[in-house]
Amino acid sequence: MNVLKSPNKPMTGRRSFMWKMGTAMSAALAAAVPGMSKGRVDSGSDSEKDRLSRRLGILEDENSIRKLQQTYETCLDGGQYEQVVDLFADNGTVVFNGGIFEGRKGGIARLYCGGFRSGSAGKKLGPVPGIQADAELRSEIIEVAKDRLSAIARFPYTMQVGTPMPLESQLVQMARLHGEGIMKWCEDGICEMSYVKDTRDGSWKIQRLEYRVLSQTDYRPGRSYASPISIPQFSLRYPEDPAGPDKLT
Repeated sequence: MNVLKSPNKPMTGRRSFMWKMGTAMSAALAAAVPGMSKGRVDSGSDSEKDRLSRRLGILEDENSIRKLQQTYETCLDGGQYEQVVDLFADNGTVVFNGGIFEGRKGGIARLYCGGFRSGSAGKKLGPVPGIQADAELRSEIIEVAKDRLSAIARFPYTMQVGTPMPLESQLVQMARLHGEGIMKWCEDGICEMSYVKDTRDGSWKIQRLEYRVLSQTDYRPGRSYASPISIPQFSLRYPEDPAGPDKLT
């Protein structure tokens, strides 16, 4: 009883127990925290690796698409129309001059190997005097989808376009026989593109190409001026027009 009432009696047994328990808990936490911390670092490292790997893959896709567009422009400029057609997906589509050309072996081949070839179209031109292009619209854009199986893009263009004049007179017919009788003009605009990846070999194909015209002029290389002109769009579909589109816009 006197022991319990003594205020100066140290409680060494309980303090010793609590100290040991606290030491044990500290040791347990010290052992657990590094493991938890290490787990968080490893997880973050793996996530960072995945992010970098995806970013690298997208950059590679963007570079492949840019090369595909350069190949398209080079073949078109050189009159290699069959090679141009081969750059499209089987179910590809081209929107040009108010017409929709469908299918790589159908409408697209008809447009490039028929219409473009007969009109000597697709020749790449430099800046046209007097035509002020919108810098924002003429900027190059490439966006690859998250799954890296499709993409969209926008590329500026300035090219010579031509189409045979209608055979309405004997004079035009005679001119056509001598490689003339072709109405030519300069067209400035942007190509709005969509692409699809071939999962068999990882190559990219053009799924859809639309020529968005910003200006049309009668400019010819060597001139110091350009005058705006109005070009009639397609009014008849194939086969009524042998060089016409499958649909009208």
